[in-house]
Amino acid sequence: MNFQPVQIISNDLNDCYFTLLNYIYNYGRKYKIDTGSFAGAHRLEFDFCSGFINYPHQRPLAPIMPEGIPPTTTDEELELKYFPNYLMNPNLDGNEHYKYSSWINGTDHYSEFKHYIFDDKKEFYKTVNIYNEETPLEWIIRHFKEKGYGNNHCFINVGNVDSGFNYDIPFTNESNRRTSPCLRGIDFKIKNDYLIMSVIFRSWDLYAGFPENMGGLTLLNEYIAEQLDIKPGPLAFTSAGLHLYDYQVDPVMAILRK
Repeated sequence: MNFQPVQIISNDLNDCYFTLLNYIYNYGRKYKIDTGSFAGAHRLEFDFCSGFINYPHQRPLAPIMPEGIPPTTTDEELELKYFPNYLMNPNLDGNEHYKYSSWINGTDHYSEFKHYIFDDKKEFYKTVNIYNEETPLEWIIRHFKEKGYGNNHCFINVGNVDSGFNYDIPFTNESNRRTSPCLRGIDFKIKNDYLIMSVIFRSWDLYAGFPENMGGLTLLNEYIAEQLDIKPGPLAFTSAGLHLYDYQVDPVMAILRK
């Protein structure tokens, strides 16, 4: 089989979004969804996709849609709803069983590690559980401040190690179906006083999810950079599950024709 990985370098979020729409229409692979969101329908999906956005902070953050195409999000929604509620506020509402902020800025987690003890040239270890009162986001900011910018330590794991088992939990309707997070990790590097963030997505809706996620993550980049008194920098991303659903193909075709 001839696999076609896609890699792009873009100036800003708007440029990246419309380039990806064009690429997925030309290089996406169509397949039937056996289980998960919209089971029985089809996805058009990249075999693998990665990208680097040099200036994601240019406004507007939301895509500038052609006339007649409804926006998938707006800068106001990103700044007033998505970023503060889904990336920063870990409190759950209604039927939510997680938000990305549960791991980015939540304290409901333990660290488990092996504490090694050396005695008479014999090595022993015991497992130690420590409750973290500090959130991962707070730790990253403190770590950069205390240890310096030249380190590769700052990474946030999104999702629990056993979150895949959620798909085995029986459900009666789509509203109580358990899932695992689509965003799985955020890496932070500081180069020449610019904060570079890299994200990896397990599964990713290109048409509606990409603009919202990347707009919100850009705001997160700006927030952290401000705490560290440095400049907000590029965003990078990878995913082997960046896709369009059947029902999104028509509006994408309309966008590309315009």
